[in-house]
Amino acid sequence: MDTEHAALSRQILDGCLRTKSGQRVWINSWDHTLKLGSDLAWESRKRGCEVLLTVQPEDLWLRSMIEAPLELVDNLPAHLAAALEETDIYIYTLGPRKPIPWDKIPAERRKLVSVWLDTRYDRTRFAEQWAMVARKKRVKMLAIEATLATQERAEEMGLDLEEWKRIMFEGCTADPEEMTSRGRGLEPLLSGEGQVDVTTSFGTDLRFRLDKRPLDYSYGLATEEKAERGEVLFLPTGGIEVSAAEDSAEGRIVYDTPIRSGKGRVESLTLQVLQGRIKQFSARSGKEIFKRYLREGTGDENRFAYFGFGLNPKLHQGFTQDDKVLGSTTVGFGDNKAKGGKNIASGGWWASMTKATVAINGQKVMENGKLLAKS
Repeated sequence: MDTEHAALSRQILDGCLRTKSGQRVWINSWDHTLKLGSDLAWESRKRGCEVLLTVQPEDLWLRSMIEAPLELVDNLPAHLAAALEETDIYIYTLGPRKPIPWDKIPAERRKLVSVWLDTRYDRTRFAEQWAMVARKKRVKMLAIEATLATQERAEEMGLDLEEWKRIMFEGCTADPEEMTSRGRGLEPLLSGEGQVDVTTSFGTDLRFRLDKRPLDYSYGLATEEKAERGEVLFLPTGGIEVSAAEDSAEGRIVYDTPIRSGKGRVESLTLQVLQGRIKQFSARSGKEIFKRYLREGTGDENRFAYFGFGLNPKLHQGFTQDDKVLGSTTVGFGDNKAKGGKNIASGGWWASMTKATVAINGQKVMENGKLLAKS
């Protein structure tokens, strides 16, 4: 077994899922991650688990999205539902290997594409039906996001593949107990009321108000509570976020790290916010990308949505997981319904900054990028 696969398998099965002999484990792999899927299946069997290993070929998946009868794409087949009902743990890799060619998928069918399999992010009927079964049976679900680090995706985003893969897979092995300790120290403050002040030496000066919103956090454990809600644990993980009073945000935000997306790279994005809305913005490069995000929106795309902290000490900035990097502070705009917010938007935009100083009701919880709160 590959060294990285061995460490990841131990983390997933022993650290995140805490599997027990006799549990029924379903592993679903893309064709480009079959070696990892096979290794996970073997490690599960070594732990006394019953294993079902299935494979999703990329070509079949894409052709189905483009041409298959809608009722097959948009609904959970009965035999898959039956398999899920007999499953205790569902592990799946994320894909496909190549970036999704949205231009090849008919516009009216794009809303049927379900990648994340979590209703917080996927709005498909397939995901809804899957979640209903998963909640009913309290299936623990874990997705390996590190498998998105492929040559094709690296080229699209201008990333060094080997460095990206290394950071993603190392990030998957961060200690859940350490991240839990940091997160628990923040929970009482973030879930309450009061003013938040965020400043940085490079120009951020933002204020907004907390108003007792539910927390959105992930510390690396696939808990019974997550299973009851039908939520997926994504690896790498490690963060705590909360929506806040949308109209309360005032001030200036400077994202000092490059923002990478499938549409390009944005550098030094600066936002001026008044009564929760973006009034002005600038960027050293990629300004048109952000302008297009605002222009193509259908609602609250320019409205303050949420903020949070990264907790993962093994991740690094600049590799698609900035919101989870220990020491990062994230501020998001647009859609925040999945976090208990009030914004109505067709999409969202988030980015992170480093070395922020954050105070909640006058109590400093982060100084120059270092978290001070611990449980």
